[in-house]
Order: sequence, then C-alpha cells, then structure tokens
Amino acid sequence: MSLVRGSEMLEDPSLKIRRVLVFFFILSLLVVGAYALDTPSAFLFALIPLSYTIPAFIWLDRLEPEPRAMRWNAFLWGGGVAALVAGIANGVTEVSFGTAAALVISAPVVEETMKTLGVLGAAKRNQIDTPLDGVVYAGYVGLGFASVENVMYFGQAITDGDLGPMFVVRGLLSPFVHPFFTLWAGLAIGKAVKKGSSRKTAALRGLLLSMALHASWNAAGLNAVFALLLLGHIALFIVVVWRLQRLRHAEIARVRHHLPKLAFVYNVSPLELEVYGDLRATQRLRSKLTRKERSAFDARRVFITKRALQEEQV
Repeated sequence: MSLVRGSEMLEDPSLKIRRVLVFFFILSLLVVGAYALDTPSAFLFALIPLSYTIPAFIWLDRLEPEPRAMRWNAFLWGGGVAALVAGIANGVTEVSFGTAAALVISAPVVEETMKTLGVLGAAKRNQIDTPLDGVVYAGYVGLGFASVENVMYFGQAITDGDLGPMFVVRGLLSPFVHPFFTLWAGLAIGKAVKKGSSRKTAALRGLLLSMALHASWNAAGLNAVFALLLLGHIALFIVVVWRLQRLRHAEIARVRHHLPKLAFVYNVSPLELEVYGDLRATQRLRSKLTRKERSAFDARRVFITKRALQEEQV
C-alpha cells in the first residue's frame, strides 16, 4: 500500500512569520521577566501547567492534527504579540483609571481582541476547516498568553511568600481559563469557515462573549458579590467540555461516512478505509510503523481526513 503520493501531500504552511513571533515572544518574556528578576524559578513554575494543558488540546486534535508549525505560531502569538500589547494597554489603564478598570474593562477587551486576531490569522492561512479547528487554535493562543502571564504572577507570589495559593489558583484550578475565554471566538470562526460566511463578523460575535466571560471572571476576584459568577463559569466549562467531545465524535462520524466517496478519487485502500476515522485503530497501526513510515502515514491520513471533512461542506 502506498501511503503517500507526492501530489496529495498537504502543503506545508509558511514558517516565515514564526521568526517575527519568536522575536515578540522573547521580548514579551524579557519584559515580564523584569518582574521576576529575583525569582527565576517563576519561569519553571509557569511551565508546569503546560505539561497537562497542551496534551489536552493534542488529544482534542487527534482526528486531523493541525500542523505543528501553525500550533507553535498560535502559541507564540498568544505569548508574544498578544501579551505585549495587552500588557501595555492594561498598564496604561491601571495608571490612569485604577486596577479595577484594568481588570474589568481593559483586560477583557484588549486581551481577547489580541487573542482572537491570532485565531483569525490561522483562518487566513486556511488552517481552520471546522469549529473544532477554531477551538484548537484558540486553545494554543490562550495557553501562550497564560504562560507569559503566569511568569509575572508566580514571580510576584514568590516575592510575597504566597506561591502555594497562587499556584493552586492559576496552575491547578484555572489553567484553562484563557483558552476557555477565547474558544468562543474560535468556535464562531470555525463555524463561519464551514458555512462560507464572514469570518470577521463571526469573530466579533464570539469576541463579545469572550469579553463578557473574561470581565465577569475578573470581577469575581474584586467583589464577594460577584464571586457567585464563578459557579456559572464552572458549570459552563463542564458543558463546553461535553460539547467539544460531541463535536469530535460528530467529526469522526462524518469522516467515516464520506471516506467511501473518496476511495476512487484518492485511491483509498481497504486498510485506510478501516483505520481512518478510528482513532484506536489508527494508533495500533502507527505503533507498528517505523518513524519514517509513521510520518508518511500521518501526512496521508491528515490529507484524506481533511478532504472528508471538507466534503461535508460541498
């Protein structure tokens, strides 16, 4: 069985933009690192949440994995450009109008706008085909932003002697909070791409909800009355996790449904028909391949899976 045909390989996304994003990411870390000069361990503590948040999005993205380069671009955008712009805007707002204004007005508006621009960037480069793709890119943008932000928070907490409570709150109880806010814009953008409607209009609708959730979350930390809003966030997060699982199952079903239609056009073999869309069967087959064969198999599988998902939109 020929797993890869040169004309069918997915075109690698441009990596030129990554150099710019790496620059801004490093610049962002240097700026935030100024808060943690005496506490370099803050960088290490900021890495810990990534050990269990990134695997969650890898798991969600197993059916049709997004290109590694594009996932890195999303992460670097969140931790670089978005974090820098938001940091400046929030700082100016805090000096001019106070901490409450920065937390409830500036942070939700600027941070969510900048993160959503990162998701729109992925859509512009034709990397988003479905709502789940939008969620995945929103997740990586949000994790990049949260990682840089955590350096500052953990550094200050170490200085104040209360790292334990701070790590529990940000590292254990709310490590998905930034992806959770931004995923609404990602969902909206993904739905717009699937329907062929305006991405920007859809992004604006999702962005407004992202801002509202972000503002209510921050307000809960300012006033005990608003703390009850956290219960709503928890309930909504549980519903979202359930919904994302349903979305993934629905995509798997669509791929299995459309594969036979693609068999003649792309010479899909009986073995491919058996394993594509079946994540467990795919994993079993991959485990028997060499590294080189695995890379070719993955490229072929992603290509066919993308075509099956796009077939739904025709």
